[in-house]
Amino acid sequence: MSLLVAASTLALLTFTYFWRSPAYYPQPPATSPAEARIIPRSQYSEEHRRPYTYRHGNVVVFGAEHKPASVDRQLRQIDEMWRELRPTVALVEGRLGFLAPGFMDPVEHYGESGHVYALAKKDDVQAYTWEQPLDEHIAYLARVHAKDRVALFMVLRPYFSKLRFGKPESPEAFVEEFLGRADHPAIRGEINSVADIDRIWRRDFAGGKDWRDVSDETVLPGYLERLTEDSNDQRNRYLVRLVSHLSAQGERVFVICGSSHAVVIEPALM
Repeated sequence: MSLLVAASTLALLTFTYFWRSPAYYPQPPATSPAEARIIPRSQYSEEHRRPYTYRHGNVVVFGAEHKPASVDRQLRQIDEMWRELRPTVALVEGRLGFLAPGFMDPVEHYGESGHVYALAKKDDVQAYTWEQPLDEHIAYLARVHAKDRVALFMVLRPYFSKLRFGKPESPEAFVEEFLGRADHPAIRGEINSVADIDRIWRRDFAGGKDWRDVSDETVLPGYLERLTEDSNDQRNRYLVRLVSHLSAQGERVFVICGSSHAVVIEPALM
């Protein structure tokens, strides 16, 4: 009986107390003519202000710097722009994950996206991730890149981003949490373990940095940078579709993203 009570309590907490990752938007947004005005990642220049923020109509885009030293200043700016817009929908970058409020700091775990998600929770604002559903995104990349390269990129991308904020105590343990990304039908069987990652890395990037020391704060080695460009271009197209759709529905939309995303999508939102 005690086990049943414990299980019931945990289930209740999961749905009422613990934060779950913001959902994908429930219906695929239609393509938008505005997509043609997005600046391709290959033409993006890093010479811009940080954070990169703007408001066009009922859409606010906060392009965060994604650096620990800038967090406190950026949170104050986010709060100010949030109050001015009074959003009805928040779109956050990434999938975030499990969080127990009161015991875990959303900013410490998920950066600026965690803060915006916390604001949405506090103000009872609907929040979604602006990411394209992972299956769709992987299928897109696998149509234009070798399967093992896509698998390597998808599994290691979260690690490359994490390294901006410090190296995990165990890089292997961190990456193991994302091995499931390589189980998509389009790339299944290419990577099943950290040993597979090491094998592909030694084959394709011999003489360079080990993957455990590679951060996306700089250009990624070899074909991984082209994958980054293609992935970001597709993500930006999806983001513009989603914002265009929600804006047309009369929603006031607050977007939190990296500063590079904010720069390249601005022409499409003007």
